[in-house]
Amino acid sequence: MGLIHWKQAGIQQHLTEMMEAGKGGRAIALGIGAVVLAPILLPAIGKVAKPIAKATLKNGITLYEKGKVAVAEANEVWEDILAEAKAEAMAQSHQIPNSEPNHNHKG
Repeated sequence: MGLIHWKQAGIQQHLTEMMEAGKGGRAIALGIGAVVLAPILLPAIGKVAKPIAKATLKNGITLYEKGKVAVAEANEVWEDILAEAKAEAMAQSHQIPNSEPNHNHKG
């Protein structure tokens, strides 16, 4: 058995002992496992996570831009309705006859 295999067997034995030791040992064993596996797993995760993150950001930017356009269009519609309502209110106020009697009129 080579030196590397002997070291791996020793590490596996120590990890197994820690896992059997209880909760504290399990946490330590998992931490060590994470440190050992991180250099192997992070590049693989990065290759998968980067396109997902880019796609998510791209979709977010697209939705934001569409939202800005929708809000601007809604604002224009609201301003048009408000202007029409003001114009109609002004027109009606000029058309309403004065209901107070005219005291200057002799008749």
